[in-house]
Amino acid sequence: MSEEFEDYRMGHLVRTAEVWKQLIDLGVTEESKLDFDFQFSTRDKKSVEALKSELADYLLEVSSEGIFRKSYTISGRSGPITWSEEQLLKWVDYLIHLGRAAGCEFEGCGASAP
Repeated sequence: MSEEFEDYRMGHLVRTAEVWKQLIDLGVTEESKLDFDFQFSTRDKKSVEALKSELADYLLEVSSEGIFRKSYTISGRSGPITWSEEQLLKWVDYLIHLGRAAGCEFEGCGASAP
């Protein structure tokens, strides 16, 4: 892994841990069902299709902008499930690596406060 990718990855994991702490402060427990949304971006339609194939179990939305230099945004949701901080960090790490393999950039995730 390149140092640049590792810095990018760690930045997302640190932000995700901060989101988890904020959710705990708002009263979330490991028994709470949370629905996390996530987002990717790319400029390559083939990357969109590759990511959609890998995330076929999720309901995804794809939007695009531009005419000559299209950019695509792929958004989805986890569905309401219970999480621990460890599970959430593993899931985000999985999404980061999956996006990279498909040629998409993981933009982040978040959850609605209970």
